[in-house]
Amino acid sequence: MAPLGEDTPLIGERSCSLSSTETGTLQVYLYHQAPNPRSPPGTAAGFLTFTFGEYTAEELCVRAAKACGVLPVCHPLFALATEDLSCWFPPNHLFTVDEACSQVVVYRIRFFFPNWCGLGQSHRFQLLNDRASPVLDYPVIDYLFAQSRSDFIRGRMEVALNLPTQEECLSLAVLDMLRIAKEKRQSPDEVFSHVSYKSCIPEPLRCQIQQHSFLTRKRIRRRFSKSLQKIGGCQTDGRYLKLKYLLDLERLQRRWAEESFHVRSPGSAAAIAIHVAGESGVSWSCVGSESRQHFCDFPDIADISIKQASREGSPVENRVVTLTKTDNRVLEVEFPTLREARSFVALIDGYYRLTADAHHYFCKELSPPQTHSGPDYKRCLIRRDEDGNFWLSGVARRFCSLRELLGTYGRRGLQAEGARMHLAACCPPLPKGDAAAAGDGGWGRAAHTCGGTMSESRLRDVTEPGYVIVPDSSRSQSFLEAASIMSQLSHKHLVLLHGVSLGKDSIMVQEYVRYGPLDLYLKKNQGEGKVTTSWKLQVAKQLAYALNYLEDKKITHGNVSAKKVLLTREGDAASGSPPFIKLNDPGVSVSVLAKEMLVERIPWVAPECLSDPKSLALPADKWSFGATLWEIFSGGNMPVSLLEPQKNTMDRSSHPGISLLARGSGDPGHAGKGTSPGADGHPPHPEMGVSQGSGAPQPRCAAAVAAGSSNNQPPPERHLKYISLLGKGNFGSVELCRYDPLGDSTGELVAVKKLQQDSAKELRDFEREIHILHSLQHDFIVQYRGVCYSRGRRGLRLVMEYLPNGCLRDYLQKNQPRLDHRTLLLYAWQICKGMEYLGSQRCVHRDLASRNILVESETHVKIGDFGLAKLLPQDKDYYVVREPGQSPVFWYAPESLADNIFSRASDVWSFGVLLYELFTYSNKSKSPSEEFLRMMGTEKTTQIICHLLELLKDNRRLPAPSGCPVEVRAGVSGGWGVCPGGHP
Repeated sequence: MAPLGEDTPLIGERSCSLSSTETGTLQVYLYHQAPNPRSPPGTAAGFLTFTFGEYTAEELCVRAAKACGVLPVCHPLFALATEDLSCWFPPNHLFTVDEACSQVVVYRIRFFFPNWCGLGQSHRFQLLNDRASPVLDYPVIDYLFAQSRSDFIRGRMEVALNLPTQEECLSLAVLDMLRIAKEKRQSPDEVFSHVSYKSCIPEPLRCQIQQHSFLTRKRIRRRFSKSLQKIGGCQTDGRYLKLKYLLDLERLQRRWAEESFHVRSPGSAAAIAIHVAGESGVSWSCVGSESRQHFCDFPDIADISIKQASREGSPVENRVVTLTKTDNRVLEVEFPTLREARSFVALIDGYYRLTADAHHYFCKELSPPQTHSGPDYKRCLIRRDEDGNFWLSGVARRFCSLRELLGTYGRRGLQAEGARMHLAACCPPLPKGDAAAAGDGGWGRAAHTCGGTMSESRLRDVTEPGYVIVPDSSRSQSFLEAASIMSQLSHKHLVLLHGVSLGKDSIMVQEYVRYGPLDLYLKKNQGEGKVTTSWKLQVAKQLAYALNYLEDKKITHGNVSAKKVLLTREGDAASGSPPFIKLNDPGVSVSVLAKEMLVERIPWVAPECLSDPKSLALPADKWSFGATLWEIFSGGNMPVSLLEPQKNTMDRSSHPGISLLARGSGDPGHAGKGTSPGADGHPPHPEMGVSQGSGAPQPRCAAAVAAGSSNNQPPPERHLKYISLLGKGNFGSVELCRYDPLGDSTGELVAVKKLQQDSAKELRDFEREIHILHSLQHDFIVQYRGVCYSRGRRGLRLVMEYLPNGCLRDYLQKNQPRLDHRTLLLYAWQICKGMEYLGSQRCVHRDLASRNILVESETHVKIGDFGLAKLLPQDKDYYVVREPGQSPVFWYAPESLADNIFSRASDVWSFGVLLYELFTYSNKSKSPSEEFLRMMGTEKTTQIICHLLELLKDNRRLPAPSGCPVEVRAGVSGGWGVCPGGHP
């Protein structure tokens, strides 16, 4: 091949068209392919050819990505364009290849972002070594270089032809020539001798140089040669030269990564331009004007729709595209053709998935088909084999319990090919249908709040994160009034209401606020340096803006607190970006709530609303604002809320008032039963104040809290996330929940016991059980965690530690082959120590059986279920039960059956029966009830207690289990004496 001359372009053979002469084919042009050892340098560009059939644009992009070595993480940056680059194809565009025609499309990077090379704040997190890497990896940089160089040389970039720009273009040509020399492993002089420098500059500049005189062209060539020789000794790698080339090109053409669309406003002949860029979002300008109006960033977009335009009632080819922001602002533009409209919407849709939600799409007709099914969790499921072991797909290690697996991977993570991964709980996507709750948000008491999805709505089949609020039917009217008011309000610091659904439940669907309630965020990030005093002041200022807006509209919120303040942006002190909050809806008005529920809202509820809920007015929000300020500056903790209701209301009337936080200053006052003075000064909260010389609120009731309760803060109901039902009886049930006060699914698993019915007697017995368990603390007794209330302190729940292996009865049946006598004796010893402790506390369990012994691990058991337990009087060593009820009679001592007398000796008898259960491995056919019924005979199934008492008086006892040690058999027999004194 003859050497190329000065005027010979480097890619002249393809400068006119990429089209192929082959019919019945679809060709995808690639600017750069993955290196092939058999290909000579400089032949990276090429085609992928597809014959007869149907192909979606996404399928073609995947094939092209593989050919170019592009990783899946960078695959969404690419798209297909027409041969002249005038239009782009959406991901689900269907190409049909037949004999009639051939087509060429271009595989290009469409989506760009600032600092893509990692020199600024933007970076992509890399699994290996926990380090940050450039946003684009080397195969993508190679492709971006080839694409940008092609656009630059062919004149597709608008470059001014003034003298400074000509110098920049020649500098880029020097870098390009040096790169060619590096890749061909030749000296710069050798490359310069057969490659024209004009093949590395834009066509317009090439034509301009060609018009100069011979001497001027000679001088430019000589100067170019000297510049090339000067940097020819540089030892840098070819890829760094590409990076330098791209950075210089970005400085030369500031808007090279921006797309512009020439449209017009519907009903108007005025032409406007819509500009879309990864850095600046969506903006518009009048054609010919340099002044631009910013419309929105991509995360602010709520909906996109395409509809056919009409002229005088008749449809036309034009299409109207409507962009709706989360604050309901609308941008409506008209495109000349459907093809251009789809290209524009696909661009917005792609940027939204890259910046806001990778699994979201605005138009199903234009989105990638893979997004319709959501993330694939199939390989992330926890599996269980036939032996009862738990394991993860792709991991060889097996665990004997689910708790062990979750504990191991939750604390340490998982190592995979040198990369350390953190595992978290997730749930698979649900089928379309009714609004589906995604997790309890717990942001209200009169109304239930949860994360969910909205589909088949006005958002044209859009999967929309939201909050579904389902109130009690008795308060629906107040709830719908709140929804009606919120739908008429629009403010940047108020949560946007999407709509209300009326059916079996009244459902309010709101915008999704990423970081959730402010009080949980404060508790979670208090010690990490994110939450500074200035950060809290910004939040307080924004909350004041929202309340001031409501006051101007003469609307009373009535439920202001930190859990009603939602954090939509964290903010960054380093970059100067402030946090951003939104005030949530008030929910059910305090004017219709019961007194018990109002007491729960202390200290946020104003005093006059406690005495007369109908007196709710604007000054009440000032009181709540002051309490919320105290809560914010206390890190989300409100010590006053820990007091019992009686002490809480007592303190409000007895403590003197102090400085008014809602206004920042004011005279001391007293909180009485009168109404608030309004603008003249609201009675301040009696339990909070401002210490001299400090702007931070200081709690005044810490001592009262400590005196009122010896345990930690009772878990609020909204912090208990229901997981599953553990067991259910005649009077109550036990649920597995996660106590998750930080809202990040890292909380402790707990067992929550609640009553089926809240009758006075059952509630009294339940409170006695709670009191007894609260007073006990021992290694072999299940631990008390706290209590919580729901429905205005009427629904009482007992929170205990969760023991994952369940009760001893079931554990013995499932694991009999691997439990030897040493392990059984260990269980017996631990139960003995627990019973010894109960005896020292004058507590009689009354229901000691294997079903009420809980297994923490293979070597640790604990006594549980104190529903029948009694505390012995100080002057007696026994307790006489007088109330009737269901009793485990086959575990009872004779004196308990005959006279309802219970003592520590009767618990010893029950312990003997428990030992029998241990050494029979709780075999159902050998259970105490089956054995005694067998002794009675089938004809004596009535009056069981009388027959059982006769058997015991005749010294009829449970048989010794086979293989039971002699010492254990003797101990059991000794504990089954007829008289209480015969129970050791």
